[in-house]
Amino acid sequence: MDSNTASPYSPKWQFRFNFFEQHGAPNSPTFKAAYKTLPFGQKIKVNFNFFALFFSWIYLLILGMWRKALTILGITLVLMVVVAFLPDVVGRAIGVAWSVLIALTTNYSYYLEKVKGDTSWNPFAGMRW
Repeated sequence: MDSNTASPYSPKWQFRFNFFEQHGAPNSPTFKAAYKTLPFGQKIKVNFNFFALFFSWIYLLILGMWRKALTILGITLVLMVVVAFLPDVVGRAIGVAWSVLIALTTNYSYYLEKVKGDTSWNPFAGMRW
């Protein structure tokens, strides 16, 4: 993204988009090397989305990523059924882990959708695994 032109995105999103544009996907070696050099606050800004942590698929819908939102919603419903048969503490741990996973993938998914035009159903594209 060119920082000299007016952007419809907030400075926070511009920072994230520029970082992804310069260093690639979170699973690339250049991203990992550049990410290690960032201060803690900027690491959080690039890699974690607090709205996605708490609002999951609803936040993805708000961002306009309806395909990914439906994928997350479907997986969430399956997880809810599975968790219903597990002990409460295990269910809570799975729920927290699932929310954190969504928070960790949202920023790069939004970059792919808005900058690269990738409208896939996969909310985990380009992640570390």
